[in-house]
Formats: sequence, structure tokens, C-alpha cells
Amino acid sequence: LPQPTGYVNDFADIIPAEHEREIAAIIEDVRRRSGGEIVVVTLRSLEGRPASEVGLQIGREWRIGQAGEPGDPARNTGLVVLVVPRETSPDGRGHLRIETGIGTTAFLTAGEAGRIADRHMIPAFREGDYGRGILHGVEALAQEYAERFGFELGGDVGARVEERREADRPGTGFPRALVIVIVFI
Repeated sequence: LPQPTGYVNDFADIIPAEHEREIAAIIEDVRRRSGGEIVVVTLRSLEGRPASEVGLQIGREWRIGQAGEPGDPARNTGLVVLVVPRETSPDGRGHLRIETGIGTTAFLTAGEAGRIADRHMIPAFREGDYGRGILHGVEALAQEYAERFGFELGGDVGARVEERREADRPGTGFPRALVIVIVFI
């Protein structure tokens, strides 16, 4: 593994500078207010290894998630967002993994991390916009920290996440059954 360069480690060179600054600011806000650490890592290849193994290795070797005394709510609340774009991956498939620390699983389950990836990241990845996908994913993950530790994210991050959540909820649009009845009448 390469050595970390900060909280945003774009070794695959897929995050535009403006997105990288936004992502870093959100991560710093979360770290300052909760002690939780979000680390973004993009790689050109997994070198034939599973994303889960690489994500776990990054978390352990880079010591993501602060140490603390037992009972400290911020203890081990780190997570790794690992992205390998399909354009550089030897197998021609993109890879995405959100690897959570032990303390993070108290408020962010693997299922919820998967939903965040599916709703906030993958749609942008399919369009080839990895920077936007990673930004949206980090915003949603940061919102989970904010809810757990009782703070509001800076800027309009929380509002953007809530807008995307609302758009994804079933039944938030005009009911189809009502349209059918109106057309029938």
C-alpha cells in the first residue's frame, strides 16, 4: 500500500481538485466535531485482492479511527472509502468498499453503508464522475456521524443529503394510482 497523504488519498487521480477540497473540508468538520475519521482512498488496481481485504488493511496499517479508553464514544469510529475505477482496474470492473471500524458499526451498519454506496455514489460512478460520487458518499457518511454525535454539518451539506434521501424515498412523488384514476375518469 502507498503511504497516506492525508484524509483524501487520490492515487488513481480521479477526483477533481474542487471536489477534493470539498471532501477534505467535510472530513475535517466530522473529525473536529466527533473524533471520527473518514479516509478516502482511490487506487488504480487492487492487485488481484478483494476490496474488503484491501480496505481492512488500509484501516489497520494507517490506524484510521482514533484510539481511546473503553466507553469513549469516538473510539475506533473510523471508516475507509475505497474506490478503484473500472477504467484502471485490470479486471475491467470498478470496485467500491466502505470499510467501517468497530466503533463505527454502532451507528453505521454494513447494510447502511451499502445503501449509501448504491444511492449516493454508484449513480455518479456510472456516468464516469467519480469525484461527484465520492463527494456525495462522503456527505451521506458525514451525516451519519452528525446524527450519532449530535451536531450539524457546516454549509449546506446536511440539506443536500436530506434532499437526496427524500428523492430516494418511495411514495414521495405523485401517486401512480391517482394518475390512473384521473385518466380513467
